[in-house]
Amino acid sequence: MRTHPLFLRVWLGQACGSVGDQLLPVAVSLFVIGRGGGVAEVSLVLGARAIALVLCLLAGGVLADRVRRSRVLLGADWFRGALLLVTAAVLPALPLLVMPAVVALVAAGEALSRPAFRSMVPTLLPSDMLERGNALVSAAQRSATVLGVLAGAAVVTFVGARAALFIAGAVFAVSGLTVLRINDGAPAALGRSVLADAAAGLRAMRERPWVLAVMSTASVQLMTGVAASLTLLPLIARDRLGGDLAYGAVLAASAVGALPGLVLAGRWRPRAKGVAAMCVLAGYALEPLSLAVALPLPVVMVCFGIGGFAVEFFFIHWLSALQRGIPGEVLGKVLALDQLGAFALLPVGYLLVGPVVAVVGAGPTLIGAAVVVVVTSGLCLVVPGVARFADPARDPDERAVGGARADTR
Repeated sequence: MRTHPLFLRVWLGQACGSVGDQLLPVAVSLFVIGRGGGVAEVSLVLGARAIALVLCLLAGGVLADRVRRSRVLLGADWFRGALLLVTAAVLPALPLLVMPAVVALVAAGEALSRPAFRSMVPTLLPSDMLERGNALVSAAQRSATVLGVLAGAAVVTFVGARAALFIAGAVFAVSGLTVLRINDGAPAALGRSVLADAAAGLRAMRERPWVLAVMSTASVQLMTGVAASLTLLPLIARDRLGGDLAYGAVLAASAVGALPGLVLAGRWRPRAKGVAAMCVLAGYALEPLSLAVALPLPVVMVCFGIGGFAVEFFFIHWLSALQRGIPGEVLGKVLALDQLGAFALLPVGYLLVGPVVAVVGAGPTLIGAAVVVVVTSGLCLVVPGVARFADPARDPDERAVGGARADTR
């Protein structure tokens, strides 16, 4: 990757921005609690972030295909940096009800930057290095989640919430500097409306049944396997795995297991990428299955580690396939729709777990979720194009999307 310094520069800046994104909700939540807020106020803060992400993702995808992506990243980073620096300066005088709005605006900037960065990667790397680049991006985001949460809690505890906001603002300002003077290609022509632009993204997906099939499969698996596992895990941990520490250990095992998944996906490029990715993804079924059976804690941790491995291996190959197979002028919108599709059914799954468990019990619910994961992974491969993660009529190895086209002015 050292032969592609522009990618490394942008990657480093966005990794810093990811730390700020994760630091902020922790710092603001602790600030709200310190000012006398309770569960309702903290829920407003976290809920505002989630709502802003969902509402602005598609807008971010449209913008990423209409404006130079480096400019989208610059604007999103500096907007968040300026907002947080101003907020930190006047923090003592701000009422608590303003804080959810601040978090929502920062989350809106995050939603705008996500599709822009992901769709910018193919302009910074040659096609044969997309898996490695995406693996680095995912590794940075996972690390940023841990670092941001720890940094937010530590700074607020030892220095104060105001200092945490100043730090987050400075991080975003630095992140914006890394995309200055990067020419990542001119935007698409703007002869159509925003609604027509969004419709073009949907049309690009409909024209590629393999894209719709994989997106639908991932959404169903999130609604069943992920929702059931994450909802019942804390209860099962307290009941038979050893308590809250066991709960944390199992989640940590999932995060640790993801790391070799990133490494393998970044280095191994099987010809039938879809077959490899979907077969590995079926391994996620071990997570709900391990909770359905009375297994000891170490075995459950191993199963969740395999689940983390499966998800990251799949995601790297899937994201790289989209970057290769979707035209650049609609790539941002398709990436945004992919994330929206993944998020859309997950809340439904969380809401359904309780009633289903009440009717059939926790064990059958988890076993059913595991069966859904395995069956949908296999059925998805029947759709033409899924086996190669590419249009059936075209060899993905002959397609050189983007290349290293970016240069400095």
